[in-house]
Amino acid sequence: MESQTPLAVGKRMKFPTSEGSIELINHPFTIAFSVRHLQNVESISDDKGNDPSIYHRKKERLLRIFEGWCDNAVDLILATEEEAILRRDIYDRIPTLTWGKGRVTLLGDSVHAMQPNMGQGGCMAIEDSYQLAWELENAWEQSIKSGSPIDIDSSLRSYERERRLRVAIIHGMARMAALMASTYKAYLGVGLGPLEFLTKFRIPHPGRVGGRFFVDIMMPSMLSWVLGGNSDKLEGRPLSCRLTDKANDQLRRWFEDDEALERAINGEWILLPHGDGTGLSKPISLSRNEMKPFIIGSAPMQDNSGSSVTISSPQVSPTHARINYKDGAFFLIDLRSEHGTWIIDNEGKQYRVPPNYPARIRPSDVIQFGSEKVSFRVKVTSSVPRVSENESTLALQGV
Repeated sequence: MESQTPLAVGKRMKFPTSEGSIELINHPFTIAFSVRHLQNVESISDDKGNDPSIYHRKKERLLRIFEGWCDNAVDLILATEEEAILRRDIYDRIPTLTWGKGRVTLLGDSVHAMQPNMGQGGCMAIEDSYQLAWELENAWEQSIKSGSPIDIDSSLRSYERERRLRVAIIHGMARMAALMASTYKAYLGVGLGPLEFLTKFRIPHPGRVGGRFFVDIMMPSMLSWVLGGNSDKLEGRPLSCRLTDKANDQLRRWFEDDEALERAINGEWILLPHGDGTGLSKPISLSRNEMKPFIIGSAPMQDNSGSSVTISSPQVSPTHARINYKDGAFFLIDLRSEHGTWIIDNEGKQYRVPPNYPARIRPSDVIQFGSEKVSFRVKVTSSVPRVSENESTLALQGV
């Protein structure tokens, strides 16, 4: 098999797509497929003088490589057992024009093995199988009508002609995705050695800006062809397993409107202790009840309008901040605290929340109440870890 350079991945580089989703954080099957294609920066047979013991600390190494990435990437690694992480090279097979001879033909990875970057290897094998079955069925029907023997050789050559071009294009796109993932640079300065300090200014890389322009224009059409370009072969057959059969009527809007998609998230919003000065060890669940705000302060609340958490810290004011839920989103309001309330977004940008002004909080944001030691990360999970009644009382004080 022909070897293709392994995917290079690193800090603040694009998260390569794999045969699986990176959304299902706690799904072991998904984790095994997603993570195992990420870590191949060097070959297993390392001749670069690296310490061989690093290959037995794969999880530690991945966490170091992906330090500073979004929660989705880091959570995948944390949820994966050390022995489930496989370190190996990624291979593909250069497409060939000769798929078969006589009554022998090939399909799937045996003739067009491709890299997993687009999740299309298995899909192409299924399309091959369907096309081959269709050609043989058609030849059989023709033989019945004509009364002549079935022409299997011609059926196989017809199958090969129908599949060759489409498979070659998608194979090339998978290779191109690997190149893009390994050369992607979000900011100026990444990989420039002495000029690496430029990354702290968060100056978008020109290639990233130009690439986004191309993606916005071409990606919808390209994905439509990749995912549904073989649909004409299904004409005359009953429709089944179509996305449109059970898709939410808001699906199209969610594809185009990130704001609407975020408001539609069906999960538990929690504040995860991020600094060592919170005094809490359990996550705090945020309520979607618009009539029950959540109060953060250093003194217990005396009214019964919502819930609160008490944090004993000199940087936290008695009534420091409030979190409200409204119209499908959570908003943070600083209550004129002495040391301020800060939000750090998923790109590392930090800004102070204006007093008495609602600031939208989003998944992966870090909220600091007066000090970086008193900070929480905003997360959305499918469920909140259970705590005992006593632990819940200590972490979250109902008032």
